Amino acid sequence: MTVPGPGSETTAEGIVERVVFVDRSGFTVLLLGTGADQPVRAAGEILQGAQPGESLHLTGTWRQHPAHGPQFAATDCTHTLPASLYAMRRYLASGLIKGIGPKLADAIVAEFAEHTMHVLEQTPQRLLEVHQIGPGRHARIIEAWKIHQDIRELMLLLHGAGVPAGHAPRICHHFATETTDTADLVHHHPYRLTEVRGLGFGYADAVAQWLGIPQQSPQRLRAGILHALDRSAAQGHCYLPEAQLLREAANLLDQDQALLPRELDALHTSGQLLVEQHPHLGRETALVFSRRLHAAETSLAKHLARLHNAPTALSRRRDWTTTALPLPEGAPKLHPAQEQAVRMALTRPVSVLTGGPGCGKSFTVATIVEVAEAAGAQVSLAAPTGRAAKRLSELTGNQATTVHRLLRPGQSPGDSLFDQDPMEADLFVIDEASMLDLPLCERLLEKIPTGAHVLFVGDTDQLPSIGPGTVLADLLRVPAIARTALTHVFRQDQGSAITTNAHRIIAGQTPLSGGDFWYLRENNPDKIPDLVLDLVTRRLPQAYGLAPGDIQVLCPTRKHPAGTHELGRRLQDVLNPARDGDAEHWCDARPFRLGDRVMPTRNDPKKGTNGVFNGSTATVITLDTEQRELEIALDDGDTATYTFDELDDVLHAYAITVHRAQGSEYPIVVIPLTTAGAFILRRNLLYTAVTRGKSKVILVGEDEALRRALATAEPHRNTTVALRLQRTTANDTAWAEPLPSTDGQIPLSLGQAR
Repeated sequence: MTVPGPGSETTAEGIVERVVFVDRSGFTVLLLGTGADQPVRAAGEILQGAQPGESLHLTGTWRQHPAHGPQFAATDCTHTLPASLYAMRRYLASGLIKGIGPKLADAIVAEFAEHTMHVLEQTPQRLLEVHQIGPGRHARIIEAWKIHQDIRELMLLLHGAGVPAGHAPRICHHFATETTDTADLVHHHPYRLTEVRGLGFGYADAVAQWLGIPQQSPQRLRAGILHALDRSAAQGHCYLPEAQLLREAANLLDQDQALLPRELDALHTSGQLLVEQHPHLGRETALVFSRRLHAAETSLAKHLARLHNAPTALSRRRDWTTTALPLPEGAPKLHPAQEQAVRMALTRPVSVLTGGPGCGKSFTVATIVEVAEAAGAQVSLAAPTGRAAKRLSELTGNQATTVHRLLRPGQSPGDSLFDQDPMEADLFVIDEASMLDLPLCERLLEKIPTGAHVLFVGDTDQLPSIGPGTVLADLLRVPAIARTALTHVFRQDQGSAITTNAHRIIAGQTPLSGGDFWYLRENNPDKIPDLVLDLVTRRLPQAYGLAPGDIQVLCPTRKHPAGTHELGRRLQDVLNPARDGDAEHWCDARPFRLGDRVMPTRNDPKKGTNGVFNGSTATVITLDTEQRELEIALDDGDTATYTFDELDDVLHAYAITVHRAQGSEYPIVVIPLTTAGAFILRRNLLYTAVTRGKSKVILVGEDEALRRALATAEPHRNTTVALRLQRTTANDTAWAEPLPSTDGQIPLSLGQAR
């Protein structure tokens, strides 16, 4: 086609041949086939979400790109149905409609010619006239076409509202089980968009405002209150004081706070949240919970009290308090604190074992398991993530699983990881307990039978859970719960600089370079990503003969040049670049390619043979654009398939956050540390990152960023679990010791919900 001069507004129309690039803002570059010898290179945020095979009508101007020549800067985009036979074939063969590939697309267009799109939209039953399409394939194509139409209709609505339409597939996937069309649901209930992961209140509010919902409408005010409470849960809080919630909601809504108490009461009356009142302290001390988290706190306290107060099966097997422990012949002698921990786990129904790196925690756990099994006890081992469970299996020699898998074993004996029901054990050992959030721990304790023992094992200096609550810390706030802290550092005696520096970090002291720990000082933050890239792709592999997959980059934050998004993209481009002819699929601003290192972010026991769990690492081994799915090979040898609509549940793992790395170990860890992410820098975040390294840790960063991390403690989280334990067990003298007060907590038993 003829290219007009720069600056002249014009139009371009064609078929998307390939998506070249998408950044985090939604700015998209694609190749648009127009029938000319060379495709048009088009760019703009308005193109976000465009997929190969779609027909687009663009409005914009031409400009000269310094590296790529003429480029069409799109300012408006309309998705159109293909008109020519060529366009129809490309459209159907692109993979936009699951189940139709190039051969079937040719057959459909050959059968219906210029009526093809009319058949699909108005008389889809006629697709059975194509000899390659039987009843089963026909049903799948019709379902895929309906989903595609829903996405297209929602994109028109979002585009009209002036918000990025590229989120439409994710939104449709989230609401797939609803009985109404997604566009209709969004039209009548736009604030439900806040339920979709990755979409905030601002996105939903923009759609609502475009639809004409008044700024002071009850629907908007209530949505703002609920979103402020949900946002606090994402920060780890189980509740917000009422006054704080109203302030935060008013700021979010940019409305007078006086408008909100009536809407808060309406939400409480309708059961969408719960307000717990302290009559003797006045309204200022009312605490606002979501129903889910209030129920979880109450249930967790009840089940802990049930387990703590019950006679135990283990105590009937042997007098563990005085008799010598039956240790295997030739086993290393236990340190006094380790022996105390073994006896504690065998005599106390609920107990906690804590300790930092090099303190013998793993050896102690292995000894507890061995001694218990020698006495004929059944032991179940679990951890919050797949990698942590694998490490627990390796150190004990017994089968361990994730907590999720423990709670949902297979329905038939062949599907289960155990020869018997794992919830019938005498002793439950839960490793990496600092990662347990409130809802998961509540589900676990609910399933543990009365009379069984449960031992929580963890490092109190690590990051708290990603989800709400501080379960391990709350348990340690109740004096009646038995606990043993291992403090003698064995590995430090063996000269481990990683262990030494981990303890220095927790003490607020600057780590020292040497041995298996390096601190590469770089006070120019712009150079830190380049240095990390060079370390991972060249210097470390050459120096130690390792594959880049043996080196894990751990970032404090996702944003900024040294965050997981940008640094991960750069690492992917070096380690697994795009290659002409190879399949590639873009999801949001992320290209998926064969050979990519990825990480599932959601537990799904239905995927693979034994389920897929958050935190596992895997490699993309197939990418099928016709069936719109990819297959990953997990590091444990299992495989799992994800449709393109499910890729929100899969992250690239070239660079991951420190939170994602909890419970895992890697041969070499590289940690970029810059002041760009200073708001999240914490002492326990740095400590957690450093303790993920098995043989070497390289810290790359600014002195000021390191100083801030060492000087900043983890913010307090709002939780009342320990207070509920005191109230639930008020009549039990074993629990009668007073709880210590903590900043931000009210050291009183809770009153009744209003």
